[in-house]
Amino acid sequence: MTTALLNDDKMEKIGKASQAWRDEAYSCHKELKNKYETLSGFAINPLYTPQDLQGWDYLRDLGFPGEAPYVRGVHPTMYRGRTWTHRQLAGFGPPEETNKRYKFLLSQGATGINGVFDYPTLRGYDSDDPDVYADVGRGGVSIDSIEDMRILFEGIPIDEVSVSLVTCQPICNISVQSMYFANAGNRGVPLNRLAGTSQNDFLMETAITIAPGVTPPKVSFRLSCDAIEFCTKYAPRWNPVSFSGYNYREAGCTAPQEVAFMIANAVACSEELIRRGHDIDVFA
Repeated sequence: MTTALLNDDKMEKIGKASQAWRDEAYSCHKELKNKYETLSGFAINPLYTPQDLQGWDYLRDLGFPGEAPYVRGVHPTMYRGRTWTHRQLAGFGPPEETNKRYKFLLSQGATGINGVFDYPTLRGYDSDDPDVYADVGRGGVSIDSIEDMRILFEGIPIDEVSVSLVTCQPICNISVQSMYFANAGNRGVPLNRLAGTSQNDFLMETAITIAPGVTPPKVSFRLSCDAIEFCTKYAPRWNPVSFSGYNYREAGCTAPQEVAFMIANAVACSEELIRRGHDIDVFA
């Protein structure tokens, strides 16, 4: 314990010294009448000392990298052993144009692909539907078929490059991920060789995006779990869901709600997969 390194006499000395500092400092220097707190609403003190760590245990509360409580990261060597995947959001126009962009980014040092799709693709519309004509290829690449998916990743070693499919709603994730997997099969790449991530977050459709919902929450949640179940069985290197609290926060929730919604979502998915008979140590 950190506080155990300081005996009672030293702690008492620190306490008296810090109080003397406060008395002297604030007798001559006044603070602005601001509210000093974190984005989560926790008050920020003007001074911190070892007295604020009373009861804090180094091994229990901090620990080592790769070990519980994982304050220092989930991997023992973290970025000293491997840097994070470098991938920029990319996706616009037809698949031919985005394919060129993917190749350019990889040639400039990107180590992965982060693909975004237009609203017609995300909402299940064909590009020739007159209702979505103005949105085709805007904000993401337009994908209507497995042939489009083939063109999108033509010349890209999908068995070597990690691919993130920004398919936020499960209903679009099912179709886009299926086309990606089918294209891999057509190229002779086994699903267990594919590495990547699908967003696949049912809350994105239910509570976050401004577009009209395609499926009700219960169905969207089931589809999300279906994708996780499939990948657990056949594509173990693929991350079938990404609980991104950033999106919740940008939609207007508070910092505590951001964490709460994200964890609640993960817990609900875990409970459903356990109910289906899956081992949490396998799918989590």
